[in-house]
Amino acid sequence: MRWEHEGGLRVEAARMRDALPVLALHRDVLAEQDWFITLSEEFTAGLDDVGERIRRYAAAENCLFLVARLPRVQVAGFLVVHGGQLSRMRHTGKLEVMVAKGQRGRGIGRALLAACVEWAEASPVVMKLGLSVFASNARAIALYEELGFEKEGRRPREYRMADGTYRDDLLLYRFTPSSS
Repeated sequence: MRWEHEGGLRVEAARMRDALPVLALHRDVLAEQDWFITLSEEFTAGLDDVGERIRRYAAAENCLFLVARLPRVQVAGFLVVHGGQLSRMRHTGKLEVMVAKGQRGRGIGRALLAACVEWAEASPVVMKLGLSVFASNARAIALYEELGFEKEGRRPREYRMADGTYRDDLLLYRFTPSSS
């Protein structure tokens, strides 16, 4: 599975050699403390954990692990779909997307999401993609909506930030055509 985009951007299935750059990118994005609920000091995954996830997701029909590469950049972003593990949830996939700070605004997130949607639409198992995003992240929400995601719900004051303010959590979803 591989998608080519202009500017040399490639989106492809993660391989074991991607574990270290994915782990580094994940840590860097969490250190920004802006986009995810996990604080950098709470993130305990190591290299073996990332490698194991890449291996498991490659073998699972309802999970996905993609990386985005630019010329001379090992991993500019990644996307994972956590497939439901229980029988009644196997048809669902929860998305997580991260793009390196210096690479944002170059279409990497869009390319990762488009590849994910294409994968889900071809899947005989995945019928619904879902995600959670801070309701204040207008740029991400606009991208998700452009790609067919719809608002499913809002959880007011779901997260309490270090400065004492709260952020709402917005839930988005997208059904695949085969789910109708």
